[in-house]
Amino acid sequence: MSEDTGRYPIEKQRYYQSVGRLLPHRIGQVLQELGFETWICKGQSNGIDLIVFNEDGLVFVAEIFNFSVFTELSRRRLNGIISNLSKYSCRRVLIYSTCANENILSDLSFYDISLLRIGYQLQPKSFYDHYAEKDQVILREIDSRTTRQDIKSKIGEFLQSSAIEITANLLAETPVQTN
Repeated sequence: MSEDTGRYPIEKQRYYQSVGRLLPHRIGQVLQELGFETWICKGQSNGIDLIVFNEDGLVFVAEIFNFSVFTELSRRRLNGIISNLSKYSCRRVLIYSTCANENILSDLSFYDISLLRIGYQLQPKSFYDHYAEKDQVILREIDSRTTRQDIKSKIGEFLQSSAIEITANLLAETPVQTN
């Protein structure tokens, strides 16, 4: 019996792919709601995850990871993120959920890479329920209208602090409904 049996709600590789695609997809949707066009990398490749542009051109590029609080970012993966983002001359951003060794990200400012911390791993409800049964929901949240609004707010704050123009009324709070 594999040590991963029961650890993940589905087969480990499929779990990683599903969770890995969820946050970039949600962020892309939110940015589109804010009036930007986005390109999201399909699948898990070695390139950047998100390109954001408007009618004036490229706005920013991002690497995105949707880790749990227990996942450690390796130095090798961090170097890959730096390498991928450094190929672009526009604003570069690492958008991340959380990770066990967030202190490793402190050097990114030396490479002119901004950080946008979501603060929790975004999960489909069925995956979240799997971890809830095991009492393992620390910094994990269900993909919902509430988390979508929270992510939209964090992206809006980031864009404003970065002097990236957005239409002000698009940031207005929309009524939050629960699932």
